[in-house]
Amino acid sequence: MNRKSNVLILNKLLYVLELVMCGVIILGIVMSIPDLFKYMLAIVNSSKDSSYQLFQNFLSHVLLMVIGLEFVAMLIAHEEFQIIYIMVMVVARKMLVYGDTTTDLFIGVAGIAVLFIVRKYFMMHKILSNAGVGIFEASTTLKDVNIHLVEDIPASEGTLGDYVFSLMEENDAVEPGTVVEDELYAYQIETVEEGGMRLIAVEKKK
Repeated sequence: MNRKSNVLILNKLLYVLELVMCGVIILGIVMSIPDLFKYMLAIVNSSKDSSYQLFQNFLSHVLLMVIGLEFVAMLIAHEEFQIIYIMVMVVARKMLVYGDTTTDLFIGVAGIAVLFIVRKYFMMHKILSNAGVGIFEASTTLKDVNIHLVEDIPASEGTLGDYVFSLMEENDAVEPGTVVEDELYAYQIETVEEGGMRLIAVEKKK
């Protein structure tokens, strides 16, 4: 067996193991659901002094389950932006449950702000075969866009914005909602900045 075959076998094995781990995590989350109702009953029946701590525990439990679900989604989809969602949930859980000081809250808010900046300006949404939609900056080169597509855009030179503009007819306006098509994809202008395209949604045609 050559190296390529070994790599393919290893990738299949890793994929199966990831699915098994996803199943285990989901099972753990489902088994934890009754605990949420126990927390709710305990909060109702508790005194004013202890209800705060019980609610903190309840909130911590819920957010931990959400983090688990996002982690499962990341393992299945293999999408880099899922990591951002998980990190946001982790920071939010830290702030809401364990953030007792102003410094903790400030660091948490700064951390979430940095994560959203990274998500907006440094990450592109990959078009999945099951989702079929991605959003890209108009200034992104077609070469970089094609890396994230199931099938390559026919053209390979210039930017996505230039390509979409070349598909537009004379009566098409550069404004949000304008849609043009080629043989593989439909392109919709999402946002406009200073008269030019800023964000473009790319959708795989059925």
